[in-house]
Amino acid sequence: MKRKEDKAISLWRRFLKTRNVKLRNELVVHYSHLVHSQAARLSRKLPAQVSYDEICSAAFDGLIEAVESYDPAHKAKFETFCQQRICGAVMDWLRGLDPQSRTVRTFEKTRQTVRERLDAEKGRPPDQSEIAERMGITLARYDQLCRLSQLGKEVHFSAMEPQAERNARGPARSWDVGDTRCPSPSESMSREMLTEYITRGLAREERLVLVLYYYEDLTMSEIGSVLKLSESRVSQIHKDILTRLRHRFGPTLCEELVA
Repeated sequence: MKRKEDKAISLWRRFLKTRNVKLRNELVVHYSHLVHSQAARLSRKLPAQVSYDEICSAAFDGLIEAVESYDPAHKAKFETFCQQRICGAVMDWLRGLDPQSRTVRTFEKTRQTVRERLDAEKGRPPDQSEIAERMGITLARYDQLCRLSQLGKEVHFSAMEPQAERNARGPARSWDVGDTRCPSPSESMSREMLTEYITRGLAREERLVLVLYYYEDLTMSEIGSVLKLSESRVSQIHKDILTRLRHRFGPTLCEELVA
């Protein structure tokens, strides 16, 4: 522990003096356990649709920002300063998932209601000027909000292809650009699907124990700190999970899980 603290102090001194990107990245790696701790805590509060990996990705943005903006002259511990930035980065990411503002969403609902009422009154679909007048806004403002409401609509990649390419056979697409330096994404996807299949039916806390232990290399003690459980309780949960999974999948489970 003393050696790790000395290493962190040395890294901070050199980074604050040079602002070297390589040193910054070493500090990010050194404090990466803070990301996993915060991500695990947040994942217990957020909907199941938000994955632990997605939270970690956003949290690392906060960690990088914290390292770059930290000033020890303010005498705040980096861990405290960093946790606030990590939580802020995750919340900003979650807000960014909704591309439309409250004003635009309210406009969409009101426009739909007004359109239906005018349609019933006039016996025909109303035009834009009639809808804008009933809503009490100018036609220019109506057009502006209509354009903003379209920004959040999904566009499928297939719509970007020329008609001839969509009708042609073969996998070629104009946006497909292979990177020979990167491993095939099918490997990580296969591993993710395997883990999802193996851990199906487990409680969220049990899934976190497996992910933090086998994927993030946290110790039982560190997992206990994250989940606010004793080390012995985490060890017992881990043992119970493996016993149940071995019963379901056979003795080769651990090799498949950590491969």
